Amino acid sequence: MIPQALRVALPALANEYIAIVKLSSLVSVISLTEILMVGQRLYSQNFLVMETMAAVAFYYILIVTVFDFLLKRLETWLDVTQRKTTRPVDEEMQQMATARRPAMARSVSVAQEPALQASKLHKAYNNVEVLGAVSLQIQPGEVVSVIGPSGSGKTTLIRLLNGLEQIDNGEIKINGQPFIHLDRQGQQKPRFMENSEHRQNIGMVFQSFNLFPHLTVLGNLLLAPRYHHLASEGELKQHACELLHKVGMLEHAWKYPHQLSGGQQQRVAIARALMMRPQIMLFDEPTSALDPEKVNEVLQVIESLAHEGITMVIVTHEMNFAFKVSDRIVFMEKGRVVCDDTPQAMRDGQHPRVDAFLKDVSLA
Repeated sequence: MIPQALRVALPALANEYIAIVKLSSLVSVISLTEILMVGQRLYSQNFLVMETMAAVAFYYILIVTVFDFLLKRLETWLDVTQRKTTRPVDEEMQQMATARRPAMARSVSVAQEPALQASKLHKAYNNVEVLGAVSLQIQPGEVVSVIGPSGSGKTTLIRLLNGLEQIDNGEIKINGQPFIHLDRQGQQKPRFMENSEHRQNIGMVFQSFNLFPHLTVLGNLLLAPRYHHLASEGELKQHACELLHKVGMLEHAWKYPHQLSGGQQQRVAIARALMMRPQIMLFDEPTSALDPEKVNEVLQVIESLAHEGITMVIVTHEMNFAFKVSDRIVFMEKGRVVCDDTPQAMRDGQHPRVDAFLKDVSLA
């Protein structure tokens, strides 16, 4: 976004401008050296030394000091951490939030086509294989947790599922329709192909929140659906208020991200992802960047979503949570799926490698 880019670029641009003015000739008359030369030439003709040098000083101060002052004021104005809001949530927003429809009871669909299907995904970085022939199939309404030791490829997998990373080989389908695949034509190098129509069907919640710092909580929720013209302004605002109420953040609707705790920011990120009404929600270790006391408030929100029929894939290190809310658990190691089974089967010790891993993380 331009406001964020300006905030980062202004200090460097201001320093560069002042260096150009002081150390070089800009349009032949702007630098200090050139101004002094012009001044010397003038007072040698009119003998008004003080008056001429005062004019030179004035122009130099105007070029450097005033410009620098204006840049600093602009930089301060663009600094979102200086923005505070005490605006309360009005009665209209409260009514919008509480007028929401009752949540649907959760049920796992028995439809023939999987909601999400990944087939033989491969990914390598600098010739080092990170994922090797990973396949995953998720039915509508299922909650699937992906667990495993660090470096096993869990985050890479979920980024491939959302198209944030390009696959080296394999295919991803949504509702039986191609979403991501490689187009091979003769001897040419395969081209990465993505059906952008399906992108709105997937919502993503990241480890580090990734909220827009210059927008309020409500503004963060409204940005994407406004861009895609999903509904009228009134309908979008009502949906945003409903979601903020659902995640317990309605009273913070007018605050900026820097005014929120980590757990609050992550709840806003979940609500923002839900604004696009996705069929599938992907969670990439949503609690890993949180303080321990803030973890439960985010897990409670995710658990509530698990009872509303939303298909979810959750990469997590929270083992107790994964075994509590999941229909299936996928265990990964060294870039491959070692086990894909129900929580009960994994607890019963039917898979020795998984059993050893769970004992290591104190989940017997």
